[in-house]
Amino acid sequence: MTVHPWLLLSSRPLERFEDARLPSTASAFQTYASAWPMPAPATSADAQDRPCTRWSVGGDNLIDMQGARLTVTTSSRNMTPLYWSADDHGNFVLSTDLLIAASAWVHLTDCQLAVREEAGVRLDDRSSIQGIDRLPHSSRLEVVLHGNQTRIERREMHDSLAMQSARYDDALSAGQAQIHALQQSIAGHLQRPAKVAALVSGGVDSGLVAALLAAQCPSFEAFSIGTPWGNEFDDAQQLADALGRPLNRVELDPQSILLALPQTIRAFAHAQAQAVEIGVAITAFCRQLEDPRLIFTGYGSDLINSGLATGDGLAEDIRSSIAIEVNKTRYSSELTSVAAQACGSELVHPYWDLPVLRTALDTCPSVKTTRDREKGHLRLAAEQWLPAEAAWRKKTAIHHGNGLGTALTQLIDATTGQSASAAPLYRQILATQLDQAVRAPLAPLGAEEVLDRSLQSIAHRR
Repeated sequence: MTVHPWLLLSSRPLERFEDARLPSTASAFQTYASAWPMPAPATSADAQDRPCTRWSVGGDNLIDMQGARLTVTTSSRNMTPLYWSADDHGNFVLSTDLLIAASAWVHLTDCQLAVREEAGVRLDDRSSIQGIDRLPHSSRLEVVLHGNQTRIERREMHDSLAMQSARYDDALSAGQAQIHALQQSIAGHLQRPAKVAALVSGGVDSGLVAALLAAQCPSFEAFSIGTPWGNEFDDAQQLADALGRPLNRVELDPQSILLALPQTIRAFAHAQAQAVEIGVAITAFCRQLEDPRLIFTGYGSDLINSGLATGDGLAEDIRSSIAIEVNKTRYSSELTSVAAQACGSELVHPYWDLPVLRTALDTCPSVKTTRDREKGHLRLAAEQWLPAEAAWRKKTAIHHGNGLGTALTQLIDATTGQSASAAPLYRQILATQLDQAVRAPLAPLGAEEVLDRSLQSIAHRR
């Protein structure tokens, strides 16, 4: 059973959301939530002793409510984005979930909304649904209610991830600095009481996270995900053996992957194929877990250390490649934990924590190709933690695909009986969920029904 978490703020009461209303705060804004994860909002007082309520979204996006004023500050990472809309008649909504934002907006304004024809990742303010915007990273939105009107001000903030430097210009020192940042990141996340797990593939990125985790939490569980189209169990087993931990091999069947599509697409709030196909396996994995876990991954290292270059080649301009990929990821939502939270678990991507990001961005590009290998500086330092074979193992970056994308596309074509039907299906899944959210926002469809309805819609287009 999954329950998609969301938080919603509105300038006016929403009858359809009444059962999800939260207790009143010292604010003119209405607040609603469903399965929204802890921590709860913090209530404090300002210098004039006026109460203020603060919500934290995705770790570092902040929502502050005080009287008739609402202020939203998005971080440079913007891992779990916020969606909003407003008009000149005092209507305003803001939500962590695109479908809920759209549903609330329809009920406030009685307008008609639809999924865009091109429902992929956009590097601007537009979301996948017409009429609903997405707050970009490093920005500030201030909304003040004045009777039946709203005053809205927006401005850009300092983007801490826009600058790169050559502060670390020695390969071993650079790798060690990043490992130290990883250690601190892991220690911080372990403050939460939870069963701890790590996803491992046998490569240097997940291997380092697992090795550092083993030093701080020896009882953690190691998992490796496989599909009918391939796995990395042997490499992962070698790593687990070196760390003295048993390996849990999780083999996903095709149906479980298909059924994870609705949850993944809703969490990402778009239907861009590559991102969806990266996220669907881990969503399927979380759906199968019997007990919730704090799950550590090695995701994000390829973005910040090699600009997605792999063992097959080095980026011609690493600094430019890294800047491009980091920026894309701030719009794709592929590192959000929302899909895992729907299953009761939490994803942790230490390479995407700000201190680790900053260390990588401040590493001289030349040392990142030590020994003519991508991530050479990290591999060199990893030899102190991993077997040399694992530290220097050639692997394909997950963003380049591990065979799942192609195989899933073929599976969908076989299921629909049509060629090139994966992209239309992903968009239709989003459209099906939007239709249900507008009809009954507090009664979402199960994964099976979303998938069945979406497949039927695709079939009727033949």
